[in-house]
Parts: sequence; structure tokens; C-alpha cells
Amino acid sequence: MGKILKEQGVNVGYIKPIESGGVEDTTYAKTELELSEDLGLLNPINLKNPLSPNIAAVVEDVEININKIKESFQKLKESHEYLIVEGAGGVCVPIKTDYLMADLIKDLNLPCVLVTRPDLGTINHTILSVEYLRNKGILVKGVIINCIDELKNVPYYEETFKAIEEFGNIEIIGVVKNKDDYSINIEKLL
Repeated sequence: MGKILKEQGVNVGYIKPIESGGVEDTTYAKTELELSEDLGLLNPINLKNPLSPNIAAVVEDVEININKIKESFQKLKESHEYLIVEGAGGVCVPIKTDYLMADLIKDLNLPCVLVTRPDLGTINHTILSVEYLRNKGILVKGVIINCIDELKNVPYYEETFKAIEEFGNIEIIGVVKNKDDYSINIEKLL
């Protein structure tokens, strides 16, 4: 998504507020978008264990500082025309006691593009996530389907996509088959 916007001449930045299990996502985005910012700014909370942030923080005896995330977000927002904020694990993943990923989205006053998979279970997962975000008062701009397996190997994926749009009252604004084969409605992102 960021690379597509960059190709359109948009000054794109990136932040992954919390990453568990390493810095692979942040490192990839930094390289792909040719960002000059330090990894610590792009990923203000990094947890070593590949667990839900709330659990990883307990295991590592670390307190998750939401203000540190907000400071990094604000600094990056001032430097870029468009800022991609990548979540971790889903909208209902706990960050800390009584605070979910959706709460962070709400606190940062962000709209959301939900990224989901095309395979079995995605209708339920996607519709529930969209409804949860809407109930929190978060604008959901659309859904992007990110294919882990080859789309041609997913039975009846066209019907699955139609069901998500119909029952979720949401538009699928993009499909990513792999890093070189994708179609995304850029206007819906901006």
C-alpha cells in the first residue's frame, strides 16, 4: 500500500506502534518505503516474544507506554503527507489491561482500512471486525484482502468477497495477490 502511494508521488510515512516477536514488519516497511527515520521511532514499542502485546509485556516485565506511541505518531505525522499505521494481530488484540488495538486507533483519531485474508472464516472475522470498529466510532474506509495462499486455490473466493461486501455493508477496496500483483483503489485510501 505504501509503495503504491509513493509511486503516485505521495510523501508516505510508516509506524507500527507495537511489534511483538522482532522488528521484521517495521524493517521491511522502512526498506520498502526508503524511510530515513530510526527504527525506534517507526516502532516505539518492540517486544521480543511473539505474543499478544499485553502478554509479551508481562513476560518481559515491560510497561507499555501509550504516550510514547502518541509522541512517535505525532512526530511522524508532521513529517509525512500520509502516514500508514499498521496494527498488530487484529482490532481486538489487547495492548494492556482495558486497552485494545481499536482503542489506540480511536485515541489516534484514525480511520481504518481493515486487512483480512480470503480463506475459510474470513466472512465472519471481517464482518465482526468491521462492526466492532464502527461501534467504537471508527470510520472503516474499506477492506483489503491480503492473500497468503494463491487466490486460485481458495474455493469460491468471489462469492466470499461478495458476502463480505453485502453482509458487512463494506467495500473491498483492494486485493493483494503478492507483492507484485495487486489492485487497490488508491482514492479510497486518501
